[in-house]
Amino acid sequence: MNRAFITLYFFIVASVVLIGWGLNQFWESVAPEQEPSVETYALFQLIEEELIEQDLLQQQPQHKADVTAKAQQLSTQLNIGLEILGLDDLAQSDAMQELKAGKILSATSDQNIVWYKRLAQTDQVIMLSIAQADDQESPLYNFLLIGFYLAIALVIYLWVWPLSRDSKKLEVQTRALGKDGVPDTLKISPTSTLYPLAQAFNHMAQRLRELIASHREMTNAVSHELRTPLARMKFALAMVNEEKLSDKDRRQLRSIEQDIAEMEALISALLNYAGFEQKSQQLQQTRGYMRDLLDELQQRFIRQSSGQHLQLEVCDLTNNAEFICEWKLMETVLQNFINNAARYAKSRIRIELMQSASEYIIAVEDDGSGIPADKRERVFDSFVRLYHENDGTEDTAATNPTGSATGGFGLGLAIVKRIMQWHNGRAEFVEPEILGGARAQVRWPKSAQS
Repeated sequence: MNRAFITLYFFIVASVVLIGWGLNQFWESVAPEQEPSVETYALFQLIEEELIEQDLLQQQPQHKADVTAKAQQLSTQLNIGLEILGLDDLAQSDAMQELKAGKILSATSDQNIVWYKRLAQTDQVIMLSIAQADDQESPLYNFLLIGFYLAIALVIYLWVWPLSRDSKKLEVQTRALGKDGVPDTLKISPTSTLYPLAQAFNHMAQRLRELIASHREMTNAVSHELRTPLARMKFALAMVNEEKLSDKDRRQLRSIEQDIAEMEALISALLNYAGFEQKSQQLQQTRGYMRDLLDELQQRFIRQSSGQHLQLEVCDLTNNAEFICEWKLMETVLQNFINNAARYAKSRIRIELMQSASEYIIAVEDDGSGIPADKRERVFDSFVRLYHENDGTEDTAATNPTGSATGGFGLGLAIVKRIMQWHNGRAEFVEPEILGGARAQVRWPKSAQS
C-alpha cells in the first residue's frame, strides 16, 4: 500500500510539472501575438499627454517618486493597472530592442493582458494591465488546456494499466483451474505492485498441488491395498464348504459376504467421487434432446426395479425442446437423483423437464417422507446421508459407513453439486409440488459454456 501510494504520488507530481512546463513552452512559441486595439492606443496617448502636461517625462531620477505617484493616480482614475518602468527593469532580450524601436508588446498574465510601450524619447516604459474578456480567450489555449488534462489522464492510465493487467491475471488464475485442480503458476514482474500478492498466491497453489497429490496417492492406496485383501477374503469364503456348516455359521457367512460387498461398493464410490474431484471443469457441451435421455433412463429403471412396485413418470413441459449440456455428466446427475428418490419413494417418482427464458430446469420428485427444510442444503455435502424412518434420524457415512438403512454412502448428491457448478448452475431441494415428498431440482443457464 505504501509503495503504491508513493510511486503514484511522485508519478503524478512529476508528470504535472513536466507536462505543464512543456505545454507552456509550446504556448509561448505558438501563441498568437496580441494586437493593440484602438482603445489601447487611446489609453497610451492619454497617459503620455498627462505626463507631458505635468512635465514628468524629463524628471530626474530623484523625482521618480513623483512619476510613480502620478501613475497610481491615473490607474485609479482610469480603473486599470498602470506602472511606469525603466528599460533597465526589463530583461535584456529581443523584446527590449522592439520596445526601443517604439513597438507595443503584449503578454498574458492570469486573466489580464499586459501591454508595454516606451515613452517617446525616454528610457521609461508604460505597463498597462487590462482585464481580458472571456470570449477573447484563444481557441488554441483551450485546446492546450484540454490536452493538459488528457495527458494527465493518460499518465494515470499508464500507471494503473499494469496494475489492472496483473489484477486480471490474478482473477483469471483464481477462476480457472489447472489440470491438477489448482491454478497455474502466476507470472508477474518483480517490479509490479502486486508481486508480493502473486508470490503468496503461487505459494498457496503449490501447497494445494501437494495436498491434492497426497490425496491422490491415498486414494490409490485405498484402491489397491484394500481391494487385494478383500479379494483374498472373498476367495477364502468361496472355498468354505457350506455343507459342513451349521445354520448359524451359514448366516454368519452370509453376513460376512454382505459386509465385504458393501466395503467394495464403498471403495468404488470413493474412487468415483475422487475422480470427479480431480476432473477438469472444461466441458464439451452440445445440443440434444433431454427427453431421449430420460426415456432411456426410464427403461433402465423399469428393468432394474422389477418387483419394487415403483413407477417413474416423465413429464416434458418444454415440448421436446433442445438442451445444451455435457450429456455424460448430466446422465450421472439424473441417475443419482433417480437412485436417491428410489430409496425413499413409496410408489411414484416424477421427473419434470422445464425451461425459462434463460435457464434449463429439471426436477425429480418422489412421494416419500421428504427432507426437512433446514437440512436441504446439507445433503449436497460429501458423506452426508439423510434417511427417514419412524424417528426421522439423520446419519452420516462416518457413523453409518455401509448405509444399511437406505443404501448409498452420501456421495451421489455431492457429485451432482460439483457437476452443476461446472455447468455454472446449481442443485437444490425445494418444496414439493405434486407428490409431497422430496423434490430435487437442477438448473443451469442456457448461455453457459464452460
